This record gives sequence, C-alpha cells and structure tokens, in this order.
Amino acid sequence: MDKKTGEHLPFINVLLKGTTIGTTTDNSGHYFLKNLPEGKFTLEYKALGYKTVSKEVSLKKGKTLEINVELEEDQIALDGVVVSANRAETSRRLAPTLVNVLDAKVFTTTNAVNLAQGLNFQPGVRVETNCQNCGFQQVRINGLDGPYTQILIDSRPIFSALSGVYGLEQIPANMIERVEVMRGGGSALFGSSAIAGTINIITKEPMRNSAQIAHSLTMIGGSRPDNNTTVNASLVTDDHKAGIYLFGQGRHRASYDHDGDGYSELGKLEAKTLGFRSYLRPATTPSSLSSTITSASSGEVVIYWIFRLTRRISPSRPTTRSTGEA
Repeated sequence: MDKKTGEHLPFINVLLKGTTIGTTTDNSGHYFLKNLPEGKFTLEYKALGYKTVSKEVSLKKGKTLEINVELEEDQIALDGVVVSANRAETSRRLAPTLVNVLDAKVFTTTNAVNLAQGLNFQPGVRVETNCQNCGFQQVRINGLDGPYTQILIDSRPIFSALSGVYGLEQIPANMIERVEVMRGGGSALFGSSAIAGTINIITKEPMRNSAQIAHSLTMIGGSRPDNNTTVNASLVTDDHKAGIYLFGQGRHRASYDHDGDGYSELGKLEAKTLGFRSYLRPATTPSSLSSTITSASSGEVVIYWIFRLTRRISPSRPTTRSTGEA
C-alpha cells in the first residue's frame, strides 16, 4: 500500500529474487504466490514512481506467509515517459526534443481547475485573456497566437486549431493525467497547426473501481466567488478487458470589475463539462492503453466522448456559446 495515503496499490510487480517466479498485485492491491521453493529468498516490490522495497523471507514446506509492505513515492528517480517527442512512448531523458511535463500534482498544488490555469506554470508558455467582452483565453508559445499551437488529446488532434483559443478553459483538470508541452515547430509530426508548439494532454485511464467528488471556492479580488465542482468515477472489470472513466465539472464564476468602470475585466462564466473515456480489449494478448483511438495489433478500442456547455456574460455585451464534440 501507499505509505503516505494508505491506499492499496494495484499492478505492483512482486518478484522472488534469483528466480523467474513473480506476479503483480490485483485491482485491490493483493497478491498470491504458490509452489515456491524452500530456503531463504528476497522478495522485491517494484512500481513506476515508487522506491523498490526488498523483504527477506524464509520459505518452508507447508507454511503460509502473509507479507504486507508499504511503498514510498520516489520523486527524484522517476524518469517520466513522454510521447510528444516522436509520437511513441519514449523516456523523457532520451527524447530527441525538449518536452516539459506538467503532472496532476501541479494542478492540485496550484488549485488549477482547468488546463488554462495549469499551463501558467509551464516555462515558455503564456496564457492570456484577450477579450474583456467574451473573456476567452488563448495560449502563446514563442510569441505566436493560439491557432498556431496544436492541442492534442492522447497524441491525437481531436480538436481544431481554434481550441488553442476557445478550448483551454473547457478541459477540466480532473480528466488530466499529465500535460506534455513541446515548444517549437512540429508540423511534420502533428500537422500544420503545430507551428509554435504542441500541447499533448494525456487523459486518465480507468485503473480500478473508484469514485470521487470535490468542490473548491476561490475569491477573486476578495469579493467575487469562483465555484468549481468536479466528479470522477471509474469502473473496471475483474479481468481488466473493459473499463470506463467518467468525469464531470460544473463551474460558476462571477464577473469581476477591477477598476469600477462598469465593464468587467473577467466576464461571468457558467460552464459544464461531461465526458468519459472507455476501452475494450477483446484480444487475449494483454496490452497497455496506448495513445491511439484504435489499436489493430491488440484489438483494443478506446472511445472518447466530451460534451461542453459554456455561457459567458459581461455587462457590455452578452455572449452565449455552446459546443459539443464526439
């Protein structure tokens, strides 16, 4: 289990050192080894992002042992995996281009509720509000406007170039596993919109059965509220051949007039986002979720669906906009 949170950890590699015997923990964080040789051995527990733990055990015939361990996160040795460098999973240290990674912990630490707020903490990336009337935000990389930045979801250009202008606030932080930012041209890899740079959003995978609801309140200027409610839920079959991850967000931000001239610098925002990510693995060969919509080699199908409804209101001119994507 996790030493800090006490949560049971699935998919931890358990190895009997010096042999070819091993297994992984199941969805509930439990494991079972049988038909083991007698003698003194070392059990190793390994997982990406955690320090390796070793336990000395003495195995005797007819005796059953119960060994519980706690794993501690390894913040230094973790060598992240990125896919923005060459469209394939590559160690960040070996990537041919510089890729900055923004993980989910940064969103939590900075109280960022959407992609736009999280990108403010990336070097070389600037998120700015361009219109006091409709309040839209765009991302600038290398000084170029939003349409010159390619927005990807799991390495796929699902959104158009205008998502760099209108889509940043519509992607909730609770659906993001990490964000990979590659500055510089990448049109040969990701299409004609990747002139200033590429922002690749890696979404969360359904790993185990879980549910979570959270609410945050931020005061703008000490007087105007910004309420944000998020809901997460995931459901996975026992054989891990099918799973679904649901996410939702509801946000209400009051308008904010900083200088008291009757025109809001931040317009009123009413936004709702609902979507899911699911997968089906009909093949018997195990495979991990890759950043593809359909993987012909493994028979795995990944489905995305996102619906967004946004309503912005300002004192000068009301603006209503709704978008839906499938």
